[in-house]
Amino acid sequence: MNYQFDHLVLIARDQILAISNQLAKLGFNLTQLSKHNLGSSNQLCMLDSTYLEVLGWEYGTVPQRKEIANLAIGLDALVFKTTDAEQCFNHLQQAGFEPNPIQDLSRPALVNEQIQTALFKTVRFSVQPITGLRIYFCEHLTPDYLWFDSVTKHPNEKNHLQEIVIASPDPEHTTDLLHRLLNIAMPQPLKNSEYLMDLCNCVLRIKPEETLTVPQIEEVRISTIKISTTANSNLDQATQDLVINRNFFDL
Repeated sequence: MNYQFDHLVLIARDQILAISNQLAKLGFNLTQLSKHNLGSSNQLCMLDSTYLEVLGWEYGTVPQRKEIANLAIGLDALVFKTTDAEQCFNHLQQAGFEPNPIQDLSRPALVNEQIQTALFKTVRFSVQPITGLRIYFCEHLTPDYLWFDSVTKHPNEKNHLQEIVIASPDPEHTTDLLHRLLNIAMPQPLKNSEYLMDLCNCVLRIKPEETLTVPQIEEVRISTIKISTTANSNLDQATQDLVINRNFFDL
């Protein structure tokens, strides 16, 4: 079972509107504020086949989801797309991981001026498979309520999540865990000891960083068009990238 990338979570705590406004200033349209059945709230920056989720709780309220209540503002979670949550759960167990029971998630979604209910199934972990990173899997039961023209077209014309950069004190170990999680071939290291994992709709770049004790999401690159990794393995040279790094969240 192979997985594509689904979305990147940006934890905003009670500053959802402030961080969404920062994204809007970069030229992105965002969906309206919406609240999940679990108590969290979000706004989305929808891209061609992925999205950025600004996640937290409304200002002046108490966080209802324990797993995000103590998280710091910033680049937070890697979410991978599955077409079958039950099969995903079974694969993760067979690969030696300990997923939580499948969770049902829903929220209102404004679709062409009509309120619909977006439905999801998620597979999460009580103990993360890669210390330092938050990872889970998502099955979209109503994808048409997320991806449609009016929300995927942006004034800056950038709508492809080209690359996510993960800095790690041990990039080989981090890449090996990702290869087991995602059931894809283990890539060969590049000359600079980096690893590129091509998920078809997004590239994960795992790079060495000796000053860290655990991996962290370093930055995300969004392009106007998808750039082929075979044509250009050094994505740092891509001229169409808009970069959102960890300093973006210094409010």
